[in-house]
Amino acid sequence: MSSVGMVQHVSDTALWVATYRARESERGDAVFNDPLAAKLVGERGPAIAATMPYSKLMEWVLVVRTSAIDRLIHSAIGSGVDRVLNLGAGLDTRPYRMDLPESLQWVEVDFPEIVRYKNEVLANERPVCRLQRIEADLSDDQTRRKVLKEAVAGAKRVAVITEGVIPYLSPEQVSALSRELIAEPAVDCWIQDFRQGGRGTALKKLTKRLRLNDAPLRFGVKDWLGFFVERGWQTREIIFMHDESRRIGRSAPFVFPVSLIYIAKFLASKKLREKTIKENGYVLFQRSA
Repeated sequence: MSSVGMVQHVSDTALWVATYRARESERGDAVFNDPLAAKLVGERGPAIAATMPYSKLMEWVLVVRTSAIDRLIHSAIGSGVDRVLNLGAGLDTRPYRMDLPESLQWVEVDFPEIVRYKNEVLANERPVCRLQRIEADLSDDQTRRKVLKEAVAGAKRVAVITEGVIPYLSPEQVSALSRELIAEPAVDCWIQDFRQGGRGTALKKLTKRLRLNDAPLRFGVKDWLGFFVERGWQTREIIFMHDESRRIGRSAPFVFPVSLIYIAKFLASKKLREKTIKENGYVLFQRSA
């Protein structure tokens, strides 16, 4: 992780995201309680968050995402998953804060600097399940394949999480990852956040708006869900951002001009409203039979 108050590497986004989880945990009506987030972000996390545009909107997005993916994880475990593999885990603390079976094996993989930092800060904290961390740069094909085999060895059914990871990968890299997961018989399902229709120019604009030029958004496909269906996955469960925000009682803050664009789409017609609702969400993919 870099040393200034802005995103210079994709690993810096871990501090940004954890800052929003820490803020949520301080609320009297918190959707989830993540007391370790504040410990992990230190001073740099809030400094990065302070430089980000649309900060209130992004905080809302990440709170809704965390809540929805928590639900999908519980769903996967409820179906018999005995291991969770969190790729690009960042500063996630679910093995400490969620109600998980003690017998569950949880494996986190991320850049060496993140894993070492996390091991140091959380050295005296006790997870609720069995936890292992692996240092790896997942952008290196050979390293990734080796780590995947190591991470799933001995498991019966594995749920893979790539929360906030896929947007930073190219379609070619994501396709390779999909093939590698399908090649492991123990991999049962895959949990992701998704955004439909985020192609070329739109991704460049969003990267610029969020000042992520040193960690650009790269997964520019028109049909996110279809991309994975074509590669051997089927949708088992989908939670749309709109629906989850209503369920937890959190309306999106008004941010000009983003909110006006959303409202215009929502009011234009029933067809466009339904399409807009389904643009962003969270999916639990099951490998096809």
